[in-house]
Amino acid sequence: MRLSTVILITYFVCEVLTSCPVIVLPPFLKLNEQNVITIVNEKSVKSVVQVDHGGEKTNKEIQGDVQMISFHTSSSQPTAHIMIKVDGKIELNTNIPVRPDLFNVHIHIDKTIYRKSETVNVRILPLTHSGSIYRGDLSICLVNGKGFVESSTLRTRKVDESNSMIIEQLEIPSHTFFGDWVVKVQPVEIGSKRTDDLLTFGKVFQVQDYGEYFHGKPVNGSVHVYCREVGSSSQDRSHLTHIKSGEFLSGNVRRMTRLDAQCSCHRNKELGSQMS
Repeated sequence: MRLSTVILITYFVCEVLTSCPVIVLPPFLKLNEQNVITIVNEKSVKSVVQVDHGGEKTNKEIQGDVQMISFHTSSSQPTAHIMIKVDGKIELNTNIPVRPDLFNVHIHIDKTIYRKSETVNVRILPLTHSGSIYRGDLSICLVNGKGFVESSTLRTRKVDESNSMIIEQLEIPSHTFFGDWVVKVQPVEIGSKRTDDLLTFGKVFQVQDYGEYFHGKPVNGSVHVYCREVGSSSQDRSHLTHIKSGEFLSGNVRRMTRLDAQCSCHRNKELGSQMS
């Protein structure tokens, strides 16, 4: 009796499971591209697929046991509503995100440290989830050390059919903030103001101040710091400068720590490096 009950329950469970269709959805709908939904049934039945995306409506009927429905999305709305009826019964009623098919953006720059008014040479290689080149519009800009977009560097570019990457030059303003800057790249979504972290890519670099003479000309060379004791009775202090406790660090200049003395500074010019 108990064995018969287990067999009967197993039979009904199998019937229920096998009678339900298998619906395969993509993780997101690709914007401005063809999308495919697959429905697998136990037997040949009629399925109705309805897709509503920002006013764009798709209503398709298909007969068979394995059904594939393709449709195009072009609205800027971030989600689409999908309802699927199989053999007259609603099997799926849900929302799915819509976004560009941009998987990764490789960003290369010519240096890691810049100064104001310098030009950042950028090469950008955008890729889709399948590994091919993404050829949609991309927004490119510089974000300064305070986290604000430098509007003068804002560009809209895409990889054309004759090239494999984007080559761009972005100029750092002459009056700006120092610190960590970012080359920011993200797809252009017309009519949408939302920010998607998965679609925002960046390359960090530094903008630093450089040593200058009193008349504003940058120091061209290295600076050597020599320290010696100076008594309180010293008469000639015109060539001396006071370096406070802390660190003094420049490109090819030795690091001096915990300096608290009267030091004479001698500049060796034209040695091919710069003071940062």
